[in-house]
Amino acid sequence: MGPSVLLSDLVCTRRNSDCEYDAGGDETPGKALKRRFVDLEDKVNIYEQVYAILRSRPQHEANSVFKRIRTGDDPQSILRHVEHGDLLLQLRVVPESRYRYEFPFMSPLPARLQTQDNPYLGSLIYEWEVERPRSPVRSPKRRGKQLETDRSASEESTTPGPGPYVKPFHAAEVHDPLIDSAEPSKWTGVTTDNTLLRSLLRSYFLHEYQWFSAFQKEYFLSDMIADRRQFCSPLLVNAVLALACHSYRELTDRAEFWNPRTLGYGFLTEAKRHWELEQAGNRGKLTTIQAAIILNIVYNLNAMVKLGWQYTLQAIDMAHKMKLFKKPENWETLNPRLRAGRDFTAWSLFGWQSHCTYTLFEKPLVDDPPEVPLPAITADSSWYGEVWLKYPLERILYPSHFAEFYKANTEFRVILNDISKTLHGEAGQSRSPPAESKIAALYWRLQAWYAALPESLSPRTIVFTAQMKLHMHYHHAIVTMLQSLMTGVSDITSSAPAASPASAAFPAPSQNVLAISSLLNSDPPSEPTGPPLPPLQATFSLHRTQYETLLRLYYLRHGFEALDVFIMVSLMTLAFITTKELEDTRLSLAQPPSEEQKAHIDSLRATLVLCTRGLYDQGKSYYLSQTIFRLVRSGMHVDEKELLREYASLPDEEDSADAKMREELAQRLWPHPHPQAQNDGQEDVETEHASGPAAQEQEGWKVLDVLLKKYGEVRMEAPESGDSEDQG
Repeated sequence: MGPSVLLSDLVCTRRNSDCEYDAGGDETPGKALKRRFVDLEDKVNIYEQVYAILRSRPQHEANSVFKRIRTGDDPQSILRHVEHGDLLLQLRVVPESRYRYEFPFMSPLPARLQTQDNPYLGSLIYEWEVERPRSPVRSPKRRGKQLETDRSASEESTTPGPGPYVKPFHAAEVHDPLIDSAEPSKWTGVTTDNTLLRSLLRSYFLHEYQWFSAFQKEYFLSDMIADRRQFCSPLLVNAVLALACHSYRELTDRAEFWNPRTLGYGFLTEAKRHWELEQAGNRGKLTTIQAAIILNIVYNLNAMVKLGWQYTLQAIDMAHKMKLFKKPENWETLNPRLRAGRDFTAWSLFGWQSHCTYTLFEKPLVDDPPEVPLPAITADSSWYGEVWLKYPLERILYPSHFAEFYKANTEFRVILNDISKTLHGEAGQSRSPPAESKIAALYWRLQAWYAALPESLSPRTIVFTAQMKLHMHYHHAIVTMLQSLMTGVSDITSSAPAASPASAAFPAPSQNVLAISSLLNSDPPSEPTGPPLPPLQATFSLHRTQYETLLRLYYLRHGFEALDVFIMVSLMTLAFITTKELEDTRLSLAQPPSEEQKAHIDSLRATLVLCTRGLYDQGKSYYLSQTIFRLVRSGMHVDEKELLREYASLPDEEDSADAKMREELAQRLWPHPHPQAQNDGQEDVETEHASGPAAQEQEGWKVLDVLLKKYGEVRMEAPESGDSEDQG
């Protein structure tokens, strides 16, 4: 320490004290004062930077910084922590940018799936993910565009390299200048953090938008920026953000829909408030119908299916009052933008109700598709819009081929609507057994639709999650139609929950084979048909095999961690099927079992472990999958449970208090649409029995009702602590 230098200043003079500054041996008093001033200025700058971080960073990052302040960290170490973290983000190889998920328990693709007639074994995903050839595999020509440094209009070029075939879909980010320019905080009172809100919008458009497109993206974002209310509204924005919270993986509490401290709770509450205000005005709007679809999805994720369905019923009623499905007399003279937005909403609502009523085994709410046809993509691709994707460490923007997907998916849902009418009756009509000729006609329509898919949706080139789900849905629809023609199908409530959905979704083809075989081998309907069908057993095995192959390839490329409601249903269905197959295999085992039988059992166990792990991963994003996961696990054999703990790294059974809370909450929120089933005074669901076509009328709701009751039976007993307040 150098000698002290005495200086006087105004403050010290008033205090009648000396000012002491440490100075080096060759440092003058002026230099010492200047050095002191610089030190204080640097300290103030550090405080200002920490304050700026708290003000500008996303909520979860700001909370982390605030916690470090409360624990006593000094400002400089906090700033260093944030700056170094940002630097690492810039320099590191982004996680999972070239990542291959591994099957738990058994790595190879099961031999039973490697059949010569499985087109997905010739797909690029299979070649990249399973075969891993040493010589490069040529990816399809996907028209992309070069990302310029200034993010301006870009020159188109043919996409080089495999791109999406070696990177999971959730690693991509939606690239849209409209999102960058938007200020969503003007449309919601939940938060003013536009950085966070834009991230939520990107997450929504990446995950759920393409599968359930309630509105035209470009119109929505353009009106958000311009503060127009034609295709954007506070109700719609808050509904979208509420759904986006479930897919935004930075929110670790995103599945806790009952927690008022979560963002999703805040957006949903705000959306409900705006819904009530609009209903009080008694005026139907396009944005209200669009928001109804989004809110229905949110409530489904929260296991409140019955309550969510009310939004769709009101949307259908509004659409009829607005004559949304009819072609207006002045359609040609309407403003082109209004006309396109109106028609897009009509088709989206029709497709949504078609998907839901088919899934729930119900009659469709709308018999016929909108009168205005879907425009040809070559004539008006802007009608559909596009979702551009940017993968880590790449300067190429990849198109999702949204127009081709939306058109093909909507045309598929038109066929689904006709399947529901055939199986369950038209709206307002009583149910009657379907005629075999009608089922045959629908089968050939599906075959023609599949054969006409564009290149981006062919089995060879599909890669994005929505594209793969569309193929899964196609195979599921075929099996469901075959099941509808079978007589003597076991009631879904007549066995343990692990077995019941198998008969509802993929019935065993061992019974009444001749009844359907005669149809499949008969002359096709008058429509163009294509190649002749194989026998029933081969047809059933074909679609069951391809269904599981798709699900496995989906996992290898994309994993099951990102929000995907359709994947949850697929995992649940396949898990129940596999559990039943394992039970049947054990009963027929030779003593001692042969090596072939052992290999078959291990293959089924690998599928069950994979499906259960997927349900657990999905449950991180929404409550419904948590419940289904526990139901599936409760019906598993002790041997499979042990494999689950060993190879899937899943936690043990939850504590009893948490189990009781979940069961009671689900019982209050789950739909119970069949009073006769509830008031019969019988707790044992084994006594509820029906068979034949009449059983299918209640299948959609009864499956989940029965599963929920079974969950209550197998849960661990909780200590008496009184009933919790109603969350509904």
